[in-house]
Amino acid sequence: MKKRFVLILSLMFAICLCFALTACGGLFSSGSSGNNGGSYNSGSSSGSGGNSGNNSQPKEDSDGAFIYSGASIKAANTSISGEITIPSEHGGVPIDTIPADAFKGCNAITSIVVPESITTIGEGAFNGCSSLRSITLPFVGGQKGNSDTSAADFGYIFGKNSYQGGTHVFQYYRAGSAAASAYIPSTLRTVTITNESVIARAAFQNCSMLTKIDLNDKIIQVGVNSFANCSKIEEINLPNISIIPSSLFSDCISLRKFTINSSVDTIGEEAFQGCSALSMINSETPGTFIIPKTVTWIGKGVFNGCSLIKSITLPFVGSQKGNSDSWDAPFGYIFGENSYQGGTHVSQYCCAGFAAASAYIPSILRTVTITNESVIARAAFQNCSMLQSITINKRAQSSVGEKAFENTAQPTWN
Repeated sequence: MKKRFVLILSLMFAICLCFALTACGGLFSSGSSGNNGGSYNSGSSSGSGGNSGNNSQPKEDSDGAFIYSGASIKAANTSISGEITIPSEHGGVPIDTIPADAFKGCNAITSIVVPESITTIGEGAFNGCSSLRSITLPFVGGQKGNSDTSAADFGYIFGKNSYQGGTHVFQYYRAGSAAASAYIPSTLRTVTITNESVIARAAFQNCSMLTKIDLNDKIIQVGVNSFANCSKIEEINLPNISIIPSSLFSDCISLRKFTINSSVDTIGEEAFQGCSALSMINSETPGTFIIPKTVTWIGKGVFNGCSLIKSITLPFVGSQKGNSDSWDAPFGYIFGENSYQGGTHVSQYCCAGFAAASAYIPSILRTVTITNESVIARAAFQNCSMLQSITINKRAQSSVGEKAFENTAQPTWN
């Protein structure tokens, strides 16, 4: 009886072991052995899970003009031409990415409109678009709000590779660093930015082919040299910035007018240096510059080379209100030491016992109005023989330095 019991137990054990091994074999078999192994199949395997190895790769789709891959878009081929508007969605999927080289070699496109749904544009996305005349973008560079990187420059989306019809442009995106290099279509004339907040250092520097840069009102910050040497630009609007940085419009020789909004408190050195066509600031009267009282600091040579100024209104004399007996206190300080055609050389002995401060003041300047000063420093207007009228707020009348009006018009206190 005992032996029969042991035999039965052994038989039951063997049956259980066989069942377990069969189950395990099904679990660890290859994908081709059954439909339960889909999560382990290779991409070439058949069965219900046979394509699961490609699940991480979005399926491509094309409408003839564009190829869509998930949220990404690129040209279907290089033969697309004319005015192109990139869609903001496809098949219910928002489009947010234009990858590197996406439209490379599309040399018959004349206009591109990029929607605000796009959040990333890869380097050289439009390289070789040699017939491009206008482009509308949500931001400048690779993504919104970039600053002090090569990906923040306008040239980034056109890439470093040369092509026929491309102009080689250097943009010094970081102080002391080598410039970013780009080839921008020589035919490009108009740029429209629709959803940016920051224009980075040197973003449009040396884009001498552009005639118009239309910027959205959300921009609150612009960098040094942002538009330097944009030699064909006539007007740019920046209504919400608080600082005009150094050399912002340096050598913009076609810039005719500019508005300094009431939130600006600082104008950096040489901000308008070389703007020889500039004749109106906060004015519709040619030759008239009006600097608002909100400005508390003006850098050296801000208006160097601005030879068309006939009348200028300033909150103070020199770099800041209340300056006295220092090199940045004379009137000539804001015009700088560099000579230019249409400038008269003036020496102002601002510091007793020291050499004179040297400046080149516009020869046609006749009228100066000071609105918010407390001190007129030593030699402030000395030798400004071109001036015919100097009007200063009365509060400064009680603190006038030696030789302040020597060899120039006598002031009217108002």
